[in-house]
Amino acid sequence: MSADLTKTELRRRAVAVRDDLAARHGDIGERLVLAFASRVLLKPPRTIAGYAPTRSEVNPMPLMSFLDAAGWCCSLPVVVDTQEGLVFRAWHEGDSLMPGTFGVRVPETRAEAVRPDIVLVPLLAYDEAGHRLGYGAGCYDRALAHLRRTGGVLAVGLAYAGQRVASLPAQAHDQLLDLLVTEEGVTEFGKTGL
Repeated sequence: MSADLTKTELRRRAVAVRDDLAARHGDIGERLVLAFASRVLLKPPRTIAGYAPTRSEVNPMPLMSFLDAAGWCCSLPVVVDTQEGLVFRAWHEGDSLMPGTFGVRVPETRAEAVRPDIVLVPLLAYDEAGHRLGYGAGCYDRALAHLRRTGGVLAVGLAYAGQRVASLPAQAHDQLLDLLVTEEGVTEFGKTGL
């Protein structure tokens, strides 16, 4: 994708690419379990935030179910109209979800709010520097910035390998990914400590 395209046009094209990849490759959620778990099996349980996928987003729920069974504290994001952008509510396999903002399924309001130290991030496209193209609302950028200011967080993008582009336009508020997990494995963009 050309750097001179507007972000709106980049998003439109990236959605079409991701839709095509999802149609050709199917759900790669089970392969993500293997790729991610190979990096964390010997680590103590941690607190992780996933997401309930929409459209052709890579499905993290098999990984979340695996980590929940392994004793991790799992959560899902809920959009909030604050500087933090998202609040993360506890989730366990079998919990019911309700409709939230942008049509995303979220935990019920009675679910406990938690602070993740790892956030799985959906995306439309990514580049070799760890920039990601999201939907444009800025919720993940605000949430990651807040978490990084208040104790740190590991941002892990989930994508098809074919969503990679040469470069993406970046603004000062855009938050970089630390890791990317695709059906081809794990890419580390910086020192992560994972």
